Amino acid sequence: MKISMRARILALFVGSGIVVASSACGVDSVTPTAAPRATTPERVSSFVPTEASKALVGVVDGTYTVTIDPAQDQHLALGPNHIDIPANAICKVGTSGYGSAYWNSPCTPETGLVTLKINVKGASTDSPQVDFQPAMRFNPQTTVSLYFYVPRVTRDDAKAWTILYCGSRLSGTSSGKCVNEALTDRDLRTYIDYDHSVLFRRIKHFSTYKVDGTGFVTGD
Repeated sequence: MKISMRARILALFVGSGIVVASSACGVDSVTPTAAPRATTPERVSSFVPTEASKALVGVVDGTYTVTIDPAQDQHLALGPNHIDIPANAICKVGTSGYGSAYWNSPCTPETGLVTLKINVKGASTDSPQVDFQPAMRFNPQTTVSLYFYVPRVTRDDAKAWTILYCGSRLSGTSSGKCVNEALTDRDLRTYIDYDHSVLFRRIKHFSTYKVDGTGFVTGD
């Protein structure tokens, strides 16, 4: 029996630790619970890594390429990490403007297929990092969510865990310096699901994101 090209491509991504799924269903909303500290509020994550994906920690570092249909909900699993992109969230690539002045501006959705280049670093550390190319932004009327699995995060470590935005040297949009976007936009706060060791937050654009447990802005 011949194996279709679609099946071969799916098998390749599953074996590489990156899985893409599309559906017509929206992302489940998160339910707030008591926050242990103001710097990193606690919530229940709508994404929970499986034991199989956790086992990939330490072997998923690398660069992956995947083509998605922006008209459909996208759920990308990067080993134990994850991103949810609702349908019609991607702004028209190359013509919608890019930069902090545009993050909250309305846009025309992208209708063509989009090929993403995703670089994963430090998956086995407390500071995993994911870089997305090309640079793009998302319709502010939608919510794109990024999830990082950090196995050593606990309520007792007294760290101000944050998912920082680091710009991207690859796209030329930034020097790569990392910043906490929540300092200027509370919609971009990082939350923690301690029960499942997941840090997550909303993102309004694609570039580089990394986990930081120091509570300080750092350089990349």
